[in-house]
Amino acid sequence: MKKPKFDAKQYAMLRECSGEKDFTRWNAWYAVHLKETMYLRSSDAYGAHLEGGDLAYWFLEGADLRFANLRNADLSYSYLKSADLSYANLAGANLWRAYLSRAVLDGANPDAAVYDSAGKIKCDPAQVARLKAGVPSWNAWYAHEIANKPDDTRVFGAYLEEASFVGLDLSGVHLSYAHLEGADLRHVNFTGADLTHAHLEGADLWKADLTGADLRFAELGGANLAGSVKVNTLF
Repeated sequence: MKKPKFDAKQYAMLRECSGEKDFTRWNAWYAVHLKETMYLRSSDAYGAHLEGGDLAYWFLEGADLRFANLRNADLSYSYLKSADLSYANLAGANLWRAYLSRAVLDGANPDAAVYDSAGKIKCDPAQVARLKAGVPSWNAWYAHEIANKPDDTRVFGAYLEEASFVGLDLSGVHLSYAHLEGADLRHVNFTGADLTHAHLEGADLWKADLTGADLRFAELGGANLAGSVKVNTLF
């Protein structure tokens, strides 16, 4: 019997677990489900049936997605840290800015995925203006409006991609999980800043002062750190 390409019940369960940031229920169900179906050996007949699903911005850390059919699914900005995507079908899936640290991709086909921005939020001008207005007001707003919201999309923090903050004093700023890919951060004072889990891929941090900044789990691929001060910086 051929399974449907998109299973609404599976999608709903995955979404609920994403919102709860706890995949215990999904992973337990999935282990049984795989035993029942994985030997059918067809990309539309085993694993989760999520073809074409909108999984953008979802929190999927540790999710069991082995053998999942994610063909043409939108996984842009999804948080897939430590997720198991073994043998998943990623043909045509959008992996733009997906966080795949420690994800298991054995037997999967990420080369068949696409990496398109697809019109997703990259930079919010209102957030840029708020940050430039001053660190104290930013931190108060960020803690209330971003960091503490249960919405699964908020794990990604502020949207500040490719914004320019050249020479600003951002000492002690709270930017955990913020999107700062490609941002111009030259000469920025980040002393004591919280940059945990921040996305800094391709950012220009030339001569930025990172003294005492917390950069644990930050993504720095392609970032320019030439001349930056990193005394006592946490990684």
